[in-house]
Amino acid sequence: MSHQQNVSLASVLEIFSQEIVARSGEVHNVVQDKSRLFARSVVPSVAEVLPNDQLQGGVALRATESEVWLSPYVFRLVCSNGAIMAHALQTQHLSDLDWQIPWLAEGSLHEAIQACYEPGAFASAVQEFRLATKVFVVPGPHLLSWLGQFGLSSTGLYQEIMDQFFREPDETRFDLTNAVTAVARETRNPEVRWRLEELGGAIAAGQVDPSPSRSPQANHRRRHSIPVLSVASPSRIQ
Repeated sequence: MSHQQNVSLASVLEIFSQEIVARSGEVHNVVQDKSRLFARSVVPSVAEVLPNDQLQGGVALRATESEVWLSPYVFRLVCSNGAIMAHALQTQHLSDLDWQIPWLAEGSLHEAIQACYEPGAFASAVQEFRLATKVFVVPGPHLLSWLGQFGLSSTGLYQEIMDQFFREPDETRFDLTNAVTAVARETRNPEVRWRLEELGGAIAAGQVDPSPSRSPQANHRRRHSIPVLSVASPSRIQ
């Protein structure tokens, strides 16, 4: 099959947009170059996680010329932060698209987007976020390890996230998720942003162990008690 016959990134984006618009949604945060495509979308699914703090559901897409990744996406309306729920059962991965007949590859993409949009994905994410508001955490150096696991070993990112975390009201898993996704929102590198949003989703769902949990009564501890840079940065995961 020649390169000209492959499903192009432009076609992937067009199919993604068609499926989202068909559900009265909208596509945003599109970044595309010659070899990569990143996009997020939201649909009219809204639920309250805290009083006056709503989440909106959607789907996130990352694609190369041969592969597509689709995951449920959660958008926090009050601060415009997004989290990618890559751990969700509805997450889809299509590979070897460049070896497939174009119309078959396009059909697989339509089906994958539809599966990822399954309403239960948003309901599960909302439950995870609500639980996250009740779990207090002490991230400390554990965050460096998580960044390494997501290919993001960086003391700079670590410090930005910790600084943001200390601005949050309660220091819960929900607040740590928001700190990570707030840094992601301001990140220009689309690959780094994607990985940070995946980390945010994993933290919200408890997919990474955020160090010993604390009781709400322990929330009044002094903030300088967390060791912010007490360990060396782990080696970068390629």
